[in-house]
Amino acid sequence: MQYSSNVKDAAEVIKKGGLIVCPTEGVYGISCNMEDHDAIDRLINLKKRDIGKGLIVVDSVLSRVINLLDARHISVQSYALMMKMWPGPHTFVVPVKKGYSNRAIRIDNTLALRVTAFKTMMELCDSSGCPLISTSANLSGNPASADLSNIDKEILEGVDLVLNLPCGGQREPTSIYDIVTDTLIRKGPNWRE
Repeated sequence: MQYSSNVKDAAEVIKKGGLIVCPTEGVYGISCNMEDHDAIDRLINLKKRDIGKGLIVVDSVLSRVINLLDARHISVQSYALMMKMWPGPHTFVVPVKKGYSNRAIRIDNTLALRVTAFKTMMELCDSSGCPLISTSANLSGNPASADLSNIDKEILEGVDLVLNLPCGGQREPTSIYDIVTDTLIRKGPNWRE
């Protein structure tokens, strides 16, 4: 595992199928290419996470992921809410098209998706050229942290690169809104309906 403060170094690791620890809006996360199933399996094993819970996918633009979504099950009101909140620190649980297979998808055929406004994450997505998995850099059940010195040693040793840049300063986790059930699962900062 190596440290770098260069986003392009981290993007190269992702392009080669690697895992990185990187800053997010509030805490450090683990990221990899959303379409790299081997990398996702490695991430799940590293975190000791239940795959049925799915994983959050982050991108800097909606256009890279819009074709995965099942628009028939997204109401006009839900779409308008997403457009009002994105880009920003808000994750939406959205339905995906039948037949689309990905390890990040939840057991109910939905995907937790965020279009980020956090500059470092935007640059990482753009430099990698793909949507990224973004899950907290902790062993499942342990606390997440905005301080690299508090990250589990097992996590740091299990990734290929640590992007040594600061988190976005957000003190609360991002909002999570399930548009299928019309439920606010977690209210984060700046949530406004």
